[in-house]
Amino acid sequence: MIRTLIFGAIAGYVGKKLYDDGKLTEFKNDLVTRYNDAKANLADQSDSLSTPVVTSTTPGLNRPLPN
Repeated sequence: MIRTLIFGAIAGYVGKKLYDDGKLTEFKNDLVTRYNDAKANLADQSDSLSTPVVTSTTPGLNRPLPN
């Protein structure tokens, strides 16, 4: 239990230091930017995947799998 309290105190001290230095705001802004980029990339990929799917015309390849 003492270790938990000590760790919590250290984490709180370091967190306050990071907050005061503005590092957490930079980190948040970086995360938001990366998230928006990833979301845009996924939207672009889903647009390109909306093209029609070509299926094989070879007989026997389109049969269901055995149970």
